[in-house]
Amino acid sequence: MQLEIRIDLILHATENENKVLEELESVFHIEQKNFQIEQVPGHFNNPILLISSKLKKKSAVDFVKIFFSKMKKEDFHEIFDNVDEYVTSSGLSLRISKQKLVSKILTISKEDAIKISISTPVYVKNETKKIYQELMKM
Repeated sequence: MQLEIRIDLILHATENENKVLEELESVFHIEQKNFQIEQVPGHFNNPILLISSKLKKKSAVDFVKIFFSKMKKEDFHEIFDNVDEYVTSSGLSLRISKQKLVSKILTISKEDAIKISISTPVYVKNETKKIYQELMKM
């Protein structure tokens, strides 16, 4: 299965970069060297870090398995049952709580979130829901 994962997050000056990266490595087994970090000036010139990673092949499959197995059951069912609402032109678009991740809890969040994009080719549009639901059950 062709699969690509994109992880994006923003860290503000008050957040601990190492702690967040260590949790991403601990929870999802993504080595810190696989993240690209760009520093940009924020409001009042406070440093903001834009952190991203792209996973393909085996590392993408491993991520999906870990991601959905560690997710809170009610969040998993919310996404699974309503997958159409989470699919965009670029794939399955999810946001998890950055603060909860530091506590090793994987939960969906709209604010201060880590953006996860999971994409796989869909050749027949009306099979999108089925394809992403199968992906979630890996």
